[in-house]
Amino acid sequence: MQVQPLIIAVIAGVAVWGLIEVWMRWRASRIASRALDRALHPERYASEPRAPLEPESRFVVRVSDSEVVCDRPDGKVERVGWADLQKVEVVTTGDGPVAPDVFWVLHGTDGGCAVPQGATGDSQLLERLQALPGF
Repeated sequence: MQVQPLIIAVIAGVAVWGLIEVWMRWRASRIASRALDRALHPERYASEPRAPLEPESRFVVRVSDSEVVCDRPDGKVERVGWADLQKVEVVTTGDGPVAPDVFWVLHGTDGGCAVPQGATGDSQLLERLQALPGF
């Protein structure tokens, strides 16, 4: 049995393992550094467009002076009038991140609508909800 090729193979394996380990640690520290920088300095990243959430962004919310309408991706339309609004809930599920898991649920006397966080137009809904008395 030749020992020299075995020694060379072991040394090469250790070298490759070491390079992979160094690269993985560098990559992890780079990701952590970026995340920390974004958390501590959000103003640096304010102009970067954010990718819309999927599938949440396929829900379209329209807010008017009289009602909230949510067009769902399946074609159904949910609505509740501001004059009819009885209760607002924030509901969370364990379905994320593969499905919507945070919802604004608006209850009216004749129905309501569930709007996932990240829906197209949800920021206008939140603004309007924050303007409600006692919200």
